[in-house]
Formats: sequence, structure tokens, C-alpha cells
Amino acid sequence: MKKLIILLLFIFSAPVFSQLIQSGEELIFSFKLKSGKSAVLLKGENESYLVYRFGTNKKIELEYPAELNVASWQNFTYSYYFRGGGKENAGLDLNYVTFENNGFTYKLYDEYSAEDESRNTGVLVTDTEGKERDITGTKGSAKGSLIDLRYNEKIKNGQ
Repeated sequence: MKKLIILLLFIFSAPVFSQLIQSGEELIFSFKLKSGKSAVLLKGENESYLVYRFGTNKKIELEYPAELNVASWQNFTYSYYFRGGGKENAGLDLNYVTFENNGFTYKLYDEYSAEDESRNTGVLVTDTEGKERDITGTKGSAKGSLIDLRYNEKIKNGQ
């Protein structure tokens, strides 16, 4: 009976989980919101594409870009600022991935401050009039890091 329950849980949970992260994709960066939604940045197998998804495991609210191919990397721009020296020098490691979709600019951020050893994550959404909405990730929910894109030649460099 236990085996049957485990099998049923696996069968019914697999399609739900696959909404945000699909088979063969590798997580680069993700964070959760208080609402239960998640933002994820993923790459396809062998870096075949780069994709951003936002929503829940049951429903994707935004997937960008629509076409998942190697050219998708050029739809994103990576930028960063790094100041070493640890706490004594107020060290910072600020990492950003930006893209534009339907008149909005999305800026994923992954920021670390050595001074208070804090990490802030989220996505800043800006409309055409410059109005911003900061969608902050819940503390401790981040997985992966945008730092992994620092030396990737497939993504546009914003520096």
C-alpha cells in the first residue's frame, strides 16, 4: 500500500513540478515570493537556450523568450559590480540580468553585502513611463547565483 501511495504521489507531482523547470533544464538562479510564486532563470541542456519563468508550479504567468533556442541568450544582458575586501571594505557583489518584454524592463538582481553578510534577491519591473515595481524574494529562498553568468560569452555583457 505504501508503494502505491508513493507511486501515485510521484505520478501526480511530476507534471506539476515540471511547469517551472522542465526536463533537461539546469537552474541558474531562483527565488520565491511570499505569495508562493517563484522566479527562475534556467538554461537548456548544453546551454542550448536561456529562459526566465515566473509563476507557480501549477501555472506559468510569464515565460521569456517565447522561442527557446541558442539565440535566446542574446535577449538577456548580464552586468555586475564587485568590490572586494570583505567587511572591512564594505565589500559588495551585485549581479543583474536584464531583459525587455512587452514594453516592460525586467531586472533580476542577486546582491550580496559583506558588511552585514546579507543577500537580497528579486526582480525590478519598470514600465515605459519609468514606474518601478520591486518584487522582492523572501530571505533564504534563493538558489543558484547570477554570478555563474559572469564569464559566459553567450549572454550580452552590460559592462
